[in-house]
Amino acid sequence: MRLEKKKQQELDKRKGLTKRTIAMVIWLGLSFVVAYLLTEFMFSAGYLTTKIFYVDLRLPTSIPENGLKWMTMFVIVVGMQIIFSLGFMIASPEGRRRTGDATLRSRNKDPFDDGRY
Repeated sequence: MRLEKKKQQELDKRKGLTKRTIAMVIWLGLSFVVAYLLTEFMFSAGYLTTKIFYVDLRLPTSIPENGLKWMTMFVIVVGMQIIFSLGFMIASPEGRRRTGDATLRSRNKDPFDDGRY
């Protein structure tokens, strides 16, 4: 009985993970699309040039221009993921919950608690 109770509690904890995972995959795909468009714009408009990477950042010239674009896209995507994580911490009740507060009630139920004292 206690093992079934523990298993049910673990399943209840994981219930909302599917929606979050789908949201993160969609956000990651959207981030790559935005990063691609932004990188292509920056290279075509002249805001980023190969000189910046090869001379100023001292990267080896054996890296092709497409590699530089992919590295720039990766940096943009990482930045967008950090922004999404900060937004989750600010907007979500799970993210705003302060940790470390001592209370008599726990969010995680004791699997061996029968409710009797």
